[in-house]
Amino acid sequence: MKDFEAIKRLWQVQPTEPVSIEEVFTRINEEKRGYARKLLKQTIIVAIALLLIFMVWLTATFITWTSHLAVVIVMGCLIYYFSIQLEDYLKINKTAFIFKKPDEYIAYLQDYKKSRFKLNTQSYQVYVIFIGIALILFAFEMYYILPLSLLILYLVMSIGWILLCQFVFMKQFNKKEEQRLQEIINDLERLSQQFL
Repeated sequence: MKDFEAIKRLWQVQPTEPVSIEEVFTRINEEKRGYARKLLKQTIIVAIALLLIFMVWLTATFITWTSHLAVVIVMGCLIYYFSIQLEDYLKINKTAFIFKKPDEYIAYLQDYKKSRFKLNTQSYQVYVIFIGIALILFAFEMYYILPLSLLILYLVMSIGWILLCQFVFMKQFNKKEEQRLQEIINDLERLSQQFL
C-alpha cells in the first residue's frame, strides 16, 4: 500500500507535457472543417430529397387526400431539418475561435454540443413521430393500389426502417458527433490548463 501511495505521489509530481498551440489549432481547424463538411453534405442531401419529393408530389396522381397530407408532412420535416442543418453549418463555419480565449470557445462548444444533443434526441423524436404519421397516411393510398401482401410488406418495412434508424443509426450518429465535439473541447481544455 505504501508503494502505491509513493507511485501516486510520483505521478502527481510529474509535469504534464506542454501542448503545442499550433498543433492544437491545426487539429481543431481540421476537426471544424471536417464537421462543417459533414453538415454541408447532409444539408445538400436533404435539399435534393426535398426537391425530389416535391417533384413526385407535382407529377404523381394520388387517389386519397391522405397521400397529399403525408407528402406535406414529410416536406415540412425536411424543411425543418434543412434549416437546422444550414444554420449549424453557417454557425460552425463562421466561428473564429482563434480570436477568442480558449475558455470562451470551450463554453461555446459545450453549449453547441448540448443543443445538438437536444436536436438529436428530443427534436428527432418529434421528427420520427411525424414521419411515422406520414407513412401511416401514405398506407391508405397503398391500401387501394397494392395487394394485401405488399401492403403488409410496406408496413413491416416502414416500421423496421424507423426502428433501425431509431435504435441503431441514431445511436451511432449521436456517439460519433459527440465524440468529435468532445475531442475539440478536450484539446482546448488542455491548452487552457497549460496557461494557468
